[in-house]
Amino acid sequence: MDEWRLHRPKAEVVVEIDGNRVGCTKIATKGWEAVWNEDIYIDVVRETKVVVKVYDHRGKTHGNAALLGKADVDYTCVFASPPRTEYITLKVKKTNTTLGRVCIYLDPLECHNESATDKDSSSIISMDEVVQKAEAKISAEPSYERFKDALTWMNVVLKVTEPLSEIGLPGLKTAHDILSSVYEVLNSQKERDENVGSLGQEVAQLWAILSEIRDLNMMRTMRDIIEAATKQTLECAKFLSRYADSGIATRFFTGYFVTDERISAFQESFRDLRERLTRGASMQTWVTVERRYADMQDRMDLQGLTEAHGATFNEGRVCLAKTRQSALDRILCWVEDKSACGVYWLTGVAGCGKSTIAHTVAKVLNDNHRLGASFFFDRNDASLNNARLFCTTIASQLARYDPALRQAIVDAIKQDPGIDAKPPPNQMGPLISATTKKVHFTVPLVIVIDAIDESGTPDSRKEFMTMLRRELLTLSAQVKVLITSRDEADILSALPTDASHHPHRADVKGETQADIRLYIQSQLSDIAMRFPHLKDWPSTKDIDLLARRADGLFIWARVACDFILHGPHHDPPTHLEMIKSINPAERALAESSLDALYLTVLRETTSVDDHTAKSSFRYVVGSIITLKDPLSPIDLDHLLGLEMKNIRQPIVLADGQAIRLTSSQGWIMSLAGVLSNEGPDKPIRMIHPSIFDFFVSANRSREFCVDVQLAHRLLTNRCMTRMDILLRHDICALRDPSKVNREISDIDDRVERCIPGDLKYACRFWGFHLIQIEDAEASLASIVMEFLNRHFLHWLEVMSLLGRAGDVGILLQAVHKWSKNQHLERLAPLAQDCFRFAQQFRPIMDVSAMHIYISATVFCPRGSAIFEALQDHCPGPLPIISSGEDALTAAVCCIHEGHLDDIYAIAFLPDVDQVVSAGADSMIRVWEHTSGCLVQEPLRDHDDTVSALTVTSDGSMIASGSYDKTVRLWRASTGQSIGEPLSVSESIVGVVFLSHNTLLMACCTDGSIWIWDVQTRAVAKMARIECNGEVECIAVSPSGELLASTSCSFTRTWSLSNWTPVGDALDAGYAVTFSPDSTHLAFASQRGSSAVVCNLSTMHVIHLDGHDDCVNAVAFSPDGQLLASGSSDNTVRLWNATSGQALCTLFGHSNSIFALAFSADSTQLASASADRTVRAWDVQYALSSISAQPESNTDYVACIACSPNSQQLAFAVNDVVYISAPNSSTTPLRKHRENVQFLTFSSDGMRLVSISNDLLQWWDTQTGSTLDGVPLHGLGENSLFAMSPDYTKFAVVKDDRAIQLRSATSGEPIGEALADHEDEVKCIEFSPDGLWLATGAMDYTIRLRDPNSGAEVGDSIEVDNPSTVAFSPDSKQLASASLDGSAQLWNVSSRELIWEYSEGITGAIFSMIFTTDGRQLMAGSEDGAVVVLDVSLGTQVCKPIRRFNSCIEGLALLHGGTDLVVAANTIQIWEKGENDAWIFKQEIYPPSKMFWRKKYQPSGPFLSSLRESPRGWLTTDNGQKLLWIPEHLRCIWSPFESSRLRLGRDSPQVTLDLRDYLTWLSGISGVPYEADEEWSYRPADRSIDPDESDDTGGDSDTSGGDDTESTSDAGEESGSGEENNIAEDSDASGEDRDSKEGGSYGHAATGADRLDQSA
Repeated sequence: MDEWRLHRPKAEVVVEIDGNRVGCTKIATKGWEAVWNEDIYIDVVRETKVVVKVYDHRGKTHGNAALLGKADVDYTCVFASPPRTEYITLKVKKTNTTLGRVCIYLDPLECHNESATDKDSSSIISMDEVVQKAEAKISAEPSYERFKDALTWMNVVLKVTEPLSEIGLPGLKTAHDILSSVYEVLNSQKERDENVGSLGQEVAQLWAILSEIRDLNMMRTMRDIIEAATKQTLECAKFLSRYADSGIATRFFTGYFVTDERISAFQESFRDLRERLTRGASMQTWVTVERRYADMQDRMDLQGLTEAHGATFNEGRVCLAKTRQSALDRILCWVEDKSACGVYWLTGVAGCGKSTIAHTVAKVLNDNHRLGASFFFDRNDASLNNARLFCTTIASQLARYDPALRQAIVDAIKQDPGIDAKPPPNQMGPLISATTKKVHFTVPLVIVIDAIDESGTPDSRKEFMTMLRRELLTLSAQVKVLITSRDEADILSALPTDASHHPHRADVKGETQADIRLYIQSQLSDIAMRFPHLKDWPSTKDIDLLARRADGLFIWARVACDFILHGPHHDPPTHLEMIKSINPAERALAESSLDALYLTVLRETTSVDDHTAKSSFRYVVGSIITLKDPLSPIDLDHLLGLEMKNIRQPIVLADGQAIRLTSSQGWIMSLAGVLSNEGPDKPIRMIHPSIFDFFVSANRSREFCVDVQLAHRLLTNRCMTRMDILLRHDICALRDPSKVNREISDIDDRVERCIPGDLKYACRFWGFHLIQIEDAEASLASIVMEFLNRHFLHWLEVMSLLGRAGDVGILLQAVHKWSKNQHLERLAPLAQDCFRFAQQFRPIMDVSAMHIYISATVFCPRGSAIFEALQDHCPGPLPIISSGEDALTAAVCCIHEGHLDDIYAIAFLPDVDQVVSAGADSMIRVWEHTSGCLVQEPLRDHDDTVSALTVTSDGSMIASGSYDKTVRLWRASTGQSIGEPLSVSESIVGVVFLSHNTLLMACCTDGSIWIWDVQTRAVAKMARIECNGEVECIAVSPSGELLASTSCSFTRTWSLSNWTPVGDALDAGYAVTFSPDSTHLAFASQRGSSAVVCNLSTMHVIHLDGHDDCVNAVAFSPDGQLLASGSSDNTVRLWNATSGQALCTLFGHSNSIFALAFSADSTQLASASADRTVRAWDVQYALSSISAQPESNTDYVACIACSPNSQQLAFAVNDVVYISAPNSSTTPLRKHRENVQFLTFSSDGMRLVSISNDLLQWWDTQTGSTLDGVPLHGLGENSLFAMSPDYTKFAVVKDDRAIQLRSATSGEPIGEALADHEDEVKCIEFSPDGLWLATGAMDYTIRLRDPNSGAEVGDSIEVDNPSTVAFSPDSKQLASASLDGSAQLWNVSSRELIWEYSEGITGAIFSMIFTTDGRQLMAGSEDGAVVVLDVSLGTQVCKPIRRFNSCIEGLALLHGGTDLVVAANTIQIWEKGENDAWIFKQEIYPPSKMFWRKKYQPSGPFLSSLRESPRGWLTTDNGQKLLWIPEHLRCIWSPFESSRLRLGRDSPQVTLDLRDYLTWLSGISGVPYEADEEWSYRPADRSIDPDESDDTGGDSDTSGGDDTESTSDAGEESGSGEENNIAEDSDASGEDRDSKEGGSYGHAATGADRLDQSA
């Protein structure tokens, strides 16, 4: 039993035989439609009664599920001769009500007489004989041919086991079939992967043995192992199928598959099975094998989490034995104390040994299997000095700690596969807090977090502290957290109260002095081995003195001991005396004692007396301590330019100092007391964070002081120098742009080999050093500008290869802000341009380094500063792209995707780059508007749609109003809810803070006003405004004097002092807002599609017209200069707030826009939409580069019809009907005032009927003149029509559900309307013989009706969400299609399902048509594909007919079925070729502004051979990536018969000749992309006047053969735009087409067409 469906969640199907339960499915838990696809095997005889019962577990109580209904199974097909399979549909009924259906696939498994089989059994009994015979079959050499052998032997096993019902292996047949297709693909590949060949050897060896077992008794005893072998072979076959499809050079690159490991695991499994088989071992061990694979898959899943290298504890840094015992005991007691606080805080001054204690505790816990995870922050390590990898590292360690935790974490990853890329606040909840709550531990596990004060500055770690403050309180009681840090205010506030009020201080001198003494004694105990004369040295008195001098600081003791042992004089007593002689006054404070020691050590080991030494010291040491990430001495030397030639030619630094140093090694060695380095290729680190503080303070380090500003300046200069020397195009020699980064098998090796460490550092951190400079000079700005002009793309390439594309936008934005603050007027705009480029092309940078040079440069806005730089430094001239002035510009800064439903409210938080959004998913999200990343976890306390948001003027609080009739307050910085919710009477439409944030007002749909005191939460006032209907929106004037409301009746203002109306009422509206100076009111009018601005003093109004649908949102910019409007036409428009002049239109949203908000500085605009995204727009960029009036959209073709003699084609666009004939023009027919919904020709083709909601009109097809017209009344909007075959009546669907027959002569109703469908009717159709009328509706039924009365005849057909129907030419079969993309064929008389097809169809099907012979069925889907199906078999006949980007609305056949007409936003004609293939013929609608030159015609459907992916890639048929298209251009437009690519989301705005593009691509990549002859231009078969003008622009071409001229007419105006005149044939498909049957059809002409033709 196969695919079962039921329209109810949490449904279970139970099978009973003679009243006994024999099988059941799993309980469906997701989605509205339950799909099981499960097999259940049962034994039946003719008298057996089989019943299917369906239970609903949604309301399950006390273990009982509700019985939905049941159905008897007719299984007589299994007893037919021969037995046959059958697909049946059962109506699930309870009493007489049908609640759904279950589809069952009956497949008989025939049972034979066992004795007959026994007679044919082999006499081989012994396993040794079986193995020997099998081994004789197998060659020792691995080969793909072994798969062929395995298939042969699997077939033997199939034949042997088929008769045995108790050993039937249905999965073996599936495995055999999959492996067969895999073998053919693998064997045809030129390249061979020997790992796969070896796997084939193992598979063949196992099945060779199994195929030799012919003794049935032995086979029965081997049942478990045969089942295990079948299962493993099926898994292997599925894996190899995906492997083969990807190509031999490709590895699965999702991070979840590691191909080589997977192959090795399969080999081990088959080897293990074979060994157990030959030994006759029990298959109990198969469980172990199964578990091993499950574990491996989990490991693959966990590879999606990025771990920070070096974050775990270090056994080499634990406490000396018997030291810190008191502190350790206290912490370990806390671990065991179940009543203690879950968070323990160890704090103290720098150097007191906190980290050493943390390492020790972690080791002890780890040894006792109590350490869940640990993270040790380090200021000197870029991966450990921030919290970016904190959560993923902790989660990875927790997954290794416990299998149950691993499963919970894997489940979290599967639920959110992109969680690794999210900010830590989005990770800790699902990966750590939630997962630890799902697992029960017998003893608490502990997480150790050390040195969180080194996770950044208080500002940079604010988000991390907020996360800890929230999540530490939500951790499971079985999880304990040890935290160490310095005593800093923001850390204190992030800790739970018990932990922060009761810290454990590690710097209490009385507790640490004894331990420090033990440490010193231990460090100096072996001194006599190096210096025999110091056998009894140092004395007890000296050790006591050192311990006292340490002042409780272990770091002091460490530095002192190291100096004593390894000082410059090689004499420990001398070194000790130097320490003892330190002035006691310098040791008054803890840190001063360290300073005194550091100075002593430095003065003895390092000399900076002369100017040269001091310059070298500050250059090297200043660089080391200011590096963002530590470098090895080798990489540091390269970065600083230290090399041998400096002896002869010193490097001159930015400050003018000349440096002759050849290496940093000398300084590093001399500073061993404060710097740590384990080798030339190991990073240099400061031994303690206090050393940085020491060096940068002139009062503390004195002559050793490092000028940090100078260090940053010098490092910026050196980063620029290294990048200038090393950066180049295709630095890793990837060459092939058809592969993204992860598809390059050795990408990691290439990056490591080709990008040295110093270059990696320079690329990542040049911006960090630059923005630290407080007073920049013009020369530095010039260096940065030169770098961006010459190496911008090279730098982006490296950042892409390093996986750091996400850092680019943040860095460039910081550089832009810094340059503005520094008044660097030339650098600021360039940095801003670079930032915009990086934001626009971030998606391509994330995946493909090569396409930064290709796709990103092709679509770079031509007027930008960065484009000018690209032209000068790009490898080769860019291909010509024709576009409007602003077509390439994308003003969107970032897109936030995360909401689960429509978004209705949005607000900026002042003074921070954050936006708050909320909507129908009841969640509030706070996110960073530059990156689009969430700042914190969504706020989830509301139970219904959040309809309103507001923030306090200081950004500290957020207020939200909801349909759940509550208002909630939140702390903006933490997301914590403030107090209990404030309840109101109705759903809330607006919330506003009043009186300097002391009061909060909310308005409900009923006009009730509630005002609370924010501090006391008491109701301060209640009022009501009368709006004659539900209130839609409110606003309060910035002056605090007026309230504005808008409703379905009117818009008006009210006095906040007495709640009386002020001024006249205005039109009804959807949204309202005040200008910043409170003098003007703007609202979204419910009349038409305009925004309205009203002067409140004069009540003069300005209507802002331009949107194509209703306006839903309006917002003034804070500076009062702009008004923004958002509409259901999916656009945002910007207007001059004073004059009402349209300034620009912003495209990008794919659904209605419901909310708008400006940032406080008016530079950013955020828009929220029903497409579930929030977009942040760069306002100034939009104003400077985007036009006010976008090119109008091309309208969709509503319906088409072909005349019976195939001589004419008619189609309707809006209210105009067009009729076209071969070799002639297209004529517009105008009579309708509403959109035409239906067209059909009369049987003789002489007349055409068109129907709209107001008119049924007959036309003379020969003259185009009007004939009879029948006015129609009472139909409503968007009705569906169908005409009877005798043209006497038509059927109409009115009010979505009612079916009514009407006279085609008078338009009057025939009988009463029937409303028997329970949901919206989606399709209606008469049968060709006129005996049936079919209707399909969203109630999951198709009903067949009497065509005279409309009454239903017989049972309805149950089908999922039918979207269209079509009768076969003989009316005996009915085809239907569903919104889920499936197609069905039904027997009309019996209502039985003949077949169902759903493979390869994406999206809903809205059009179907049978071929004239009834042998094929064509289905057009919303993804632009037409699938051709064999009617008798229900299988696909040929490759789908492909279009681009647009839903297919209609199909029709011409010339006896040899031509197919496809209608969407274009009308195309496809010609039937050989082997049922369809070839593009011509396109007749729409007319285009971008023309082919008249001399040359395209000869092949180039674009038809390409594919577009949802992520923007244009690929060849075999998946080769050619071009990435930016989102705002991601729609491909007609004409498609050329190699010219026309792009634009809402209209064709950009043209790129792909033939020229491929030539350019070959030139810059070195990979040949040859244009097929079919793609090329060729001369038309007619004489050409060499003096004839070539294009509409008036330019002439006298060469007569230049086929590469740019399409300069792309932006021309199209004349008057009228379509009344009949245009000449455009020859769009060439004269060779004219000679074929039917010729070519003309296209609808515009002024542009006539201009082109006249030229």
